[in-house]
Amino acid sequence: MKVFFETRIEKKKLGIPLALLTGIKNTALKMPAMDQAGLKWSKKNYPKGYTSYGSLSELHLQFTVFERLKEALDKEVHLFVRKLGFFEANCKLKLTSLWVNLMPEGCYHAFHHHPHSVVSGTFYVEVPRGSSPLRVEDPRAPLFMASPARKIQEDLVPRAGEIILFESWLKHEVPPNRVKGTRISVSFNYEV
Repeated sequence: MKVFFETRIEKKKLGIPLALLTGIKNTALKMPAMDQAGLKWSKKNYPKGYTSYGSLSELHLQFTVFERLKEALDKEVHLFVRKLGFFEANCKLKLTSLWVNLMPEGCYHAFHHHPHSVVSGTFYVEVPRGSSPLRVEDPRAPLFMASPARKIQEDLVPRAGEIILFESWLKHEVPPNRVKGTRISVSFNYEV
């Protein structure tokens, strides 16, 4: 048997200093108080939670802690792109958007993908035990038609300090958070 066109997902510890992780967490928790536009956007598009996606999505240009996170992300995305087999001469990726997500109990983010991007991902700042995974869907699922039933989704359980990287076309969601703690993450997109 041969395997063609596999879907690669990178899940690994980022290895940033604890002081930087703490700084990111503290900044993320303060953001809703300074982002009325983000609160308004989140009320409509991010039920029961907060995301700066619709208002402050270039945090790496606005806060030193996120600029330092960007340096670590750049290295990991470069390695990921090489593993994907992209032609590097034609694929000079740059971070174009980076935003914070706060997911308290009951918050969820429905299935979506990231158009106009090449690589997307999330850095997990705080992940309470039992909180929601990142769920990904087999990209071939709409084409199965008369195929027998099979598993088409996988759950990736993140840990604080980890990143998950994937190609931006991969359909993904975060199911409703069922625990009392707040799941804190930083998501991002890289484009050509």
